[in-house]
Amino acid sequence: MYKAVVFDFDGTIIDTEKHLFEIINKHLTHHQLAPISLEFYRSHIGGHARGLHNYLEEALGLENKQNIYDEHNNTSHELDIIDTVYTLMKYLKQHHIPMAIATSSYREEILPTFNALRLDEFIDVIVGREDVEAVKPNPELYLTAVQRLNYSPAHCLAIEDSVNGATAAMNAGLDVIVNTNEMTVEQDFSNISYIGRDMSFNEIITCFFEKDKE
Repeated sequence: MYKAVVFDFDGTIIDTEKHLFEIINKHLTHHQLAPISLEFYRSHIGGHARGLHNYLEEALGLENKQNIYDEHNNTSHELDIIDTVYTLMKYLKQHHIPMAIATSSYREEILPTFNALRLDEFIDVIVGREDVEAVKPNPELYLTAVQRLNYSPAHCLAIEDSVNGATAAMNAGLDVIVNTNEMTVEQDFSNISYIGRDMSFNEIITCFFEKDKE
């Protein structure tokens, strides 16, 4: 049994990836600009997304680009926690297994959603972009999270939705489950040594938390 679980945030706990994609294109259309493609957006999921940020800033200007992310951050709390993750979090809490979030987003930007969804009932540690020198696929976010949980990476499980995130977790020494969403399902995970993919709550519990009790 794992002693702690570290979750990615965007696209893993709530489906913010589709939400942001739709908001970006709404703003681009409002400014009479062509929407970005799914392919372009998907190529920037799970890391610093510098190419996406640069494109939006060049197309819209800094203030209008920031308006996109402000709307995204201020409305993400309207999304539901993904069922598998919510059920897993309740199970982990009941079994006194600590949880963390390791996100390439700034911690202060996800906090409004984090607080609105009352994730503080489950999550013990949040590590964000401001806490590290390099974000995913660099492993530093995960290494920092497990250090703050006071466990070795080998005793921790990561839940991720993207190649960049799964790479970060794997290179930090964590086992990783890849649960994709509409925006990440087509990514190439062939270089990721994941222990499970697109698993239900029951599959995760049976395979990785209850098997030692049999």
